[in-house]
Amino acid sequence: MKITITVEDPTPEVLEQLLALAAVPAAVVTAVPDERWTPERARTYYERLPPRAQQILLQVVEGGGECGSEQLRAEGRSLRGSTGAFRRVLSEGKRTGVWPDALPLPLVSHLVGGQLKKIEMPGCGTEQYALPAFVAGLREAAGREG
Repeated sequence: MKITITVEDPTPEVLEQLLALAAVPAAVVTAVPDERWTPERARTYYERLPPRAQQILLQVVEGGGECGSEQLRAEGRSLRGSTGAFRRVLSEGKRTGVWPDALPLPLVSHLVGGQLKKIEMPGCGTEQYALPAFVAGLREAAGREG
């Protein structure tokens, strides 16, 4: 059984009660910061994306956190409408309570002169870098695609 508790702006009394609950023998408590991707969050995000956006996400993950537009367009594949799904799915998940509001967009598009040049996972070298969580969360999906 898994129980998830989200407490926004907790009072000291609430924190004290939660810590007391966590001290119960055999209790396992893990805290997932609201602004970080986890393998579980990454997997859920992937599963909610449309198929072409799933392919793009896998290409970015397999590319070590970025993928150039020429690779994304390989074999005549279009990018039209695919990249908007990344923001839309995250927003829908936040609105319905699947993800916390502070969770950042895992992919950003880089445009030069109105043309897409690459898609990457921002935050390399920081705790917000989503790549490790997506690598762990999408291992099985990457194996099925390949």
